[in-house]
Amino acid sequence: MIFSNGRPDGSPTTLWQLQKELLHLAENLLGPRDHSKIIYQPAFLSGGPYLWNSTNRDGAAAVLSMNAAGFWPTTVYEMAHETVHLLNPTDGYTNWLEEGVAVAFSLHALDHYAMDKHNPTLQAYTDALELVMELPGRPFEVPRAARSIVGALNAVTIESLHAVAPGHADEKLDRLVSICVPR
Repeated sequence: MIFSNGRPDGSPTTLWQLQKELLHLAENLLGPRDHSKIIYQPAFLSGGPYLWNSTNRDGAAAVLSMNAAGFWPTTVYEMAHETVHLLNPTDGYTNWLEEGVAVAFSLHALDHYAMDKHNPTLQAYTDALELVMELPGRPFEVPRAARSIVGALNAVTIESLHAVAPGHADEKLDRLVSICVPR
């Protein structure tokens, strides 16, 4: 992908192409997204990044921060994170597993586009990434296998994780399936 010389918020065609490429990369690593949901054009708003769900819940979009609006590496990092959530959009918070995979995918995307990596700024995201990196076949193999059993990272259960990561510490698996509230 060739990033335009313009700002991300002034490059809607490039932004949409990036979203499509990130979805393709995420599906290759984690399995197919929920195709019953429409993926809408990403937007830049204060309060971002977060996942926006349409009013009638027929789809979702990545909402990116105003910091990302002017800098392609931040756009890639934030959009990649939200792309993991776009695989199976849901309301509210998700589990530590999905957040950890989202952070890992953000770093993977920066590497894919030969951009400098940086650590997450929220401790919750650092903790979630560490939990995912401790899984066998880290960071995508076990999440993909568990997702294939239950259909979504946000629906993964302790039982589905045990099925794909036998012998992994119960307390770690319990934490991965519990709700993560990033602060």
